[in-house]
Amino acid sequence: MAASRALLPTPRAAASPAGARARLAAASASPPSAAGRARLRVRCATLSSPAPVAAAAESPARRISRAGSDGALRPKPAVLVAEKLSEAGLAVLREFADVECAYGMAPAELLAKVSEFDALIVRSGTKVTREVLEAGRGRLRVVGRAGVGIDNVDLQAATEAGCLVVNAPTANTVAAAEHGIALLASMARNVSQADAALKAGE
Repeated sequence: MAASRALLPTPRAAASPAGARARLAAASASPPSAAGRARLRVRCATLSSPAPVAAAAESPARRISRAGSDGALRPKPAVLVAEKLSEAGLAVLREFADVECAYGMAPAELLAKVSEFDALIVRSGTKVTREVLEAGRGRLRVVGRAGVGIDNVDLQAATEAGCLVVNAPTANTVAAAEHGIALLASMARNVSQADAALKAGE
C-alpha cells in the first residue's frame, strides 16, 4: 500500500483551496491588460445580447389557384348546365369554372354547343347520347348527373370517349324519406278511399 501511494502524483498547489485563493488575490491585485479588458467587453456583450429570433414567415392567404404543376396559368374549365340547378349550386361552380346555363335546349342545339365545354351537367330531362359524346370528343371530360340515376347517359359511349360520368346518389335521400312517411300516413288515415268517395259524391 505504501509503495502504491508513492507512485501517485503529488497534488499540485494550484488544485488546493489555498492555491485557488492565492490566484484570485493575485488577479484582483494586478489590473487587467488592454487585451484582457477587450476580451471581457466582448464576452459581456455576447452574454447580454439576446439571441436573434428568426422572423416567422407569413403564410400566404389560401386562394383558388389556376396554376398547373409547371407553374403556368390554366384557364378555368368551361361547364355547360343544361337543366335548372339551384343558385347555391351554381355559386359553388362559378368559384372554379366558367359556367353557362342553357335550359331547354333541343338535341340539335346540345350537339352544336357541347364541343365548347369541358363538363356537362344534366338532370333527368336531357339525354346524353352517343351522338352528344362524340360531338364533345376531344374536349368534354365530365358528365355530371344532378340526381341519382344515370339511365339517361350512354355509359358505353362515355367509356369509349374517355369521359367520366358522375352522379349524386344521396341527392334525394331526404325527399324519398319524406315521401315514404307521407304514404304511411295516407294509408293510416284512408286518404285514398276518402278521395275516391269525395269524387264520387258520397
